[in-house]
Amino acid sequence: MNKAVTNRQIMETYYKSINQGDFDTVINLMSEDVVFHMIGTGPFSGRWEGRDKVYGELVPSVMKSFKPETVEFAGKWKIMCADEERAVGLMTGKAETTEGTNFETTYCQIFKIENSKIIEVYEFLDTELNAKTHDPANLDSEADDYGMMKF
Repeated sequence: MNKAVTNRQIMETYYKSINQGDFDTVINLMSEDVVFHMIGTGPFSGRWEGRDKVYGELVPSVMKSFKPETVEFAGKWKIMCADEERAVGLMTGKAETTEGTNFETTYCQIFKIENSKIIEVYEFLDTELNAKTHDPANLDSEADDYGMMKF
């Protein structure tokens, strides 16, 4: 099997696992040193380095904005392309905020994959909706770097 097919399969597993709430599998798909680049200039934006920081700090801070029983990420997803080094996908996100507001958005994600592990993610999303939805007080730490994405 060539690397493009393997990378597509990794991404299929990623999106299916997010949709099922299986974050153990999602985390296991990530390199320990994964780097997330979040578009924008808000408190949740920037470069987040390391699996523990992304899934131990960033993701829980974002999830505090939602009523847990209403969260549906990757209800719809599509892999746009995959090659030997990268995959690009789209996914939806829906939830009801703790204030009772409906949250619906689409994410575009570019993944860099090496040795069957996701080593880098560039995530593009509705930054205005993010700013309205997520309380910066929920963040226990800051991104490792702010400003323009480095690529």
